[in-house]
Amino acid sequence: MKAIDYILSLPKSLIFNLSYFGIKGLKLPVIISHRTYLKKMSGTVIISNTIKTGGIRIGFGDVPAFDKKRSRSIFFNEGTIVFSGRAKVGHGGKLVVCKEGRLNLGNRFNLSAESLIYCTKSITFGDYNLISWGVQVIDSDLHDIYSKGNIGLPINPPKAIKTENSVWLCARSNILKGSYIPSHSIIASNANVCGVLDSTHSIYGGNPAKLIKQGITWDSAARDYKYDS
Repeated sequence: MKAIDYILSLPKSLIFNLSYFGIKGLKLPVIISHRTYLKKMSGTVIISNTIKTGGIRIGFGDVPAFDKKRSRSIFFNEGTIVFSGRAKVGHGGKLVVCKEGRLNLGNRFNLSAESLIYCTKSITFGDYNLISWGVQVIDSDLHDIYSKGNIGLPINPPKAIKTENSVWLCARSNILKGSYIPSHSIIASNANVCGVLDSTHSIYGGNPAKLIKQGITWDSAARDYKYDS
């Protein structure tokens, strides 16, 4: 992160950290880019005691396919967000957590440019998860559907989403409610995951996503990813 970016981030970073962590927030464990829109700051943010200054960064990075000067990140929280370790949300990345929602982010979590996480119930990411650009992770349909003539309980309630460790979600993939992604998995570009995947060390793709190839690994890419950019 360039010095000018750090200087410009100080006002919003101070507001964020003091609002959620009180006096302990002066250590600035979370750095907020000046281009980030802090749209809603209620709810709760929980961070690991191991996170040092700048261990969590929101709104930074530079993906060549996008204009970062016009790419605005959004932070909207009415529920609970848990950071279990270091994390990065790239420019244009959007975190939305509703009142009943709980978002759990594992260590070395990385959300790339222009991707969205929309949590109304429960979304959990394991460690070393890499989410590419234009990805959507949404645990509900966002609008209720009812049986005709019976406007009671909706027939499409939210369902939890979970990914295990070392999962790579490629560009413009969609992870829909009720999805489970096992460890050491790659979800191919433009794939739609809408259920339980059960084979580790595998590539999944298509609509709906199905097994394409087994016996793969990509751990070194996840573990060596630079968090200082």
